[in-house]
Amino acid sequence: MDGLAIAFDILTTTPAVFAALAGVAWGIVGGALPGISPSIALALLLPFTYGMDPTTAIILLGATYVGAEYGGSIPAILINTPGTNAAAATVIDGYYMHREGRGGEALGISLQSGVIGGIVGITFLILFTEPLSRVALAFNFPAYFALGILGLTVIVSLSSGSLIKGMMTATLGLMISTIGTDPMSGVTRFTFGQPELLTGVEYVIVMVGVFAISELMMTANTPDWGKTDARQTRIKLPSFRQWRKLWRAQGIGSGIGVFEGVMPGAGGSIAAFMSYNEARRWSKEPEKFGKGSEEGIAFPRPRTGTWVSGRVQLSALA
Repeated sequence: MDGLAIAFDILTTTPAVFAALAGVAWGIVGGALPGISPSIALALLLPFTYGMDPTTAIILLGATYVGAEYGGSIPAILINTPGTNAAAATVIDGYYMHREGRGGEALGISLQSGVIGGIVGITFLILFTEPLSRVALAFNFPAYFALGILGLTVIVSLSSGSLIKGMMTATLGLMISTIGTDPMSGVTRFTFGQPELLTGVEYVIVMVGVFAISELMMTANTPDWGKTDARQTRIKLPSFRQWRKLWRAQGIGSGIGVFEGVMPGAGGSIAAFMSYNEARRWSKEPEKFGKGSEEGIAFPRPRTGTWVSGRVQLSALA
């Protein structure tokens, strides 16, 4: 408890508060720009931390990461292009709501769910760091393989309308992920002599190609594609009535995030798709998923999986 008191005292100082606000603001901008992932946003900010106090610098970088994870949902909802890997699950219902003129509601639900998920993740991290670290250290190679198969089956299960297309998409993703240098043996695979492919294909590039280019082609094919939409989308936080409807979704999504975040190598992407898959199973209105469901945004948005996964693995190494 003494450590928590010291941390709370540091976090309430003036430099820490300004660093947190600045980090969240830059993180949202970085996450909202397709092509700038949370890691790139942190890398761009790193030179500014050289002359800072270590505590203030850590707060700035941590706040940037949190802001970037939420910022990824902004282009996912507004332009059908996820800014981060985990935001890919938000595209399914978020963009549909935006097309119905409810983009502000989708952004508000995403923001509220992200805050709740982040609080749950930090709480579990503070209270259960040591036992979670032991779970992370217990993972071996067969467990990693089983975890990868679990992630693939969850993604394929989302394509219940066309299982063949889902399996083809998963296979294509596996083929793209094998490009580059093998992290275990150091052997180069499918680089075709191009040094640019030694590090593999960036996830952001794949997402921009899959989501943004396809959306651009479909939009350009419509007769009124050149007309500008004069509507302004503003964040509209959920009302108390909506929150009562979504609290179960947010709670279950946070729980799945904690469970998936404990597993090393999983992170927020698998947690988001697992949450979305469970959302359809537990929802009273599963037919609305894929057609602008509010629960479809509330389930995958909590950042618990990403928070717990990264911090627990660092704690395990320490």
